[in-house]
Amino acid sequence: MKSLIIGGSAGLGRAIAERLAESGHEIFLVASDTSKLAATSREIARRFHVKTFYKAMDMAAPEPAVLHRLVMKRLGSIDNLFYIAGRAIGDAGTLDDAVVEQLLAINFVSGVRLINAFIDDIANRRGANLVGIGSVASARGRRRNSVYSAAKRGLETYFEAVRHRLAGRPCKVQFYRAGYLKTRMTAGQKFPFPALDPNEAAARIVDNLGKDLGAVYLPRWWWAITIVLRLLPWAVFKRLDI
Repeated sequence: MKSLIIGGSAGLGRAIAERLAESGHEIFLVASDTSKLAATSREIARRFHVKTFYKAMDMAAPEPAVLHRLVMKRLGSIDNLFYIAGRAIGDAGTLDDAVVEQLLAINFVSGVRLINAFIDDIANRRGANLVGIGSVASARGRRRNSVYSAAKRGLETYFEAVRHRLAGRPCKVQFYRAGYLKTRMTAGQKFPFPALDPNEAAARIVDNLGKDLGAVYLPRWWWAITIVLRLLPWAVFKRLDI
């Protein structure tokens, strides 16, 4: 099996890459940090004795055609495509336009562009999977993360549309509404709910490959919290400092 992981140099992306490599998958990693990407690729190849490749790319301004040519040159084909890339910035006030553009690109636009470049390669491939990572933040728009949550909701809608388009074809489309994850980016931060270890999240995601799941919560108990948020009357919701 051959897997392309976009956003695979650290955190959840790296954890997924390691779990797949443990099962013998050839791995192609894409991220923006060249040194971290190269180190991750070498470490996975050394530990699991599989072929690994990588391409450093600005996730806010990717080159889908360039990446497609390189991946096909190195792997020949792909069985799994994971879009893990994301960036979160609190935006309780007005953001600089460049930051808004970056948030929209990394969390939504780049995902659509890159998946679009590869979708025909996996649509009719038996055992293929397209997996995306969203956020529970998109459950309801709120003042502290308006741009980020809007972008993640857009990505989820895109995955929903792709799943509909590929219904009846071999490729399975899955989308995870992820809660807080323990990563270097979130180290030291205090959350109102428990954060999930990336390795535990990766285990669930990889174990679910091949299943027709659509959109699911990660961890599962987040569904109850998001339902409460969505059902709160506006008179109550508008007073929440979230």
